[in-house]
Amino acid sequence: MASQDAKLDLILSEMASLKKSTAEIALLVTRVNTLETTVAAQQATINALNTDVKNLKDLVNYREQQHRSSTIRVFNFPGSDAETNLATKVYDRLFKPILAAAKQKGDLATLPQVGTTIENIYRAGKFAAGANKPPPPIVVKLSSTTIRMALLRNKRLNTPPPPEGGKRLVIAEDLTPATYKKYRELLSDDRVEKGWTIDGGIYIVKKSDKSVIRVRSAYDSINEILG
Repeated sequence: MASQDAKLDLILSEMASLKKSTAEIALLVTRVNTLETTVAAQQATINALNTDVKNLKDLVNYREQQHRSSTIRVFNFPGSDAETNLATKVYDRLFKPILAAAKQKGDLATLPQVGTTIENIYRAGKFAAGANKPPPPIVVKLSSTTIRMALLRNKRLNTPPPPEGGKRLVIAEDLTPATYKKYRELLSDDRVEKGWTIDGGIYIVKKSDKSVIRVRSAYDSINEILG
């Protein structure tokens, strides 16, 4: 009889322990569910903040590009750190024949002279030692967006040949660092056939289907852009 009572007490004790454990497990499940809900809410907040940050970066980049709306860059133009009259040299050597072609085509009513073409000009850096080092690019602020567009639209067929032994003279949009970085990344991707920029916007052609893609954000990943 005593043995049966002991067994009964043991069973009751184990049942009580099991009931306690079940309650503790239920409490833990509730806590885990609450924690998962909290984590999900925090992740949603983080995602929203990341979106807001990206939108702000896009806006800042857009505003910066707007400030460059009358600016272009010239690459491979020879010179030295001691050069003088840079505006006149760039105008006579490079801009004048392009603008003359633009006038002949009707893009310009008159041929602007150097003083009414270039508002500001400077080298973006110093000349590096070594014969094979390219000269620093030239940043040119033009007097109007009309002249800027005339240069960009007519440069392909009217850019003068480079001096003997020199590299091809290049006129390009003055892109923001973020846009320029993304543009170079896209051009180096094997899935991209070619690309160009218009008013700070990036356009690329995919090799797979020849489709043209306009890049909506310089902060989108390459895979997001190319799909």
